[in-house]
Amino acid sequence: MSLASEKSEIIKWIHTLENPVVLDELKKIRNKNAFDFGKEWKDGITISEARKKTSDFIKSLDWKK
Repeated sequence: MSLASEKSEIIKWIHTLENPVVLDELKKIRNKNAFDFGKEWKDGITISEARKKTSDFIKSLDWKK
């Protein structure tokens, strides 16, 4: 199936949709920006920070002995 015919089939299918939840999901996909790995890498935390946060969270739980 060619790209043009696939697009045509998708457009026909979208025109038949009436479920607002599905339409909202399609809008989210359309408006989604490309993933910027470099930016996410800069904003991420190190494995040491993740371990510390996880350890602190586990220690904060109400454990019964």
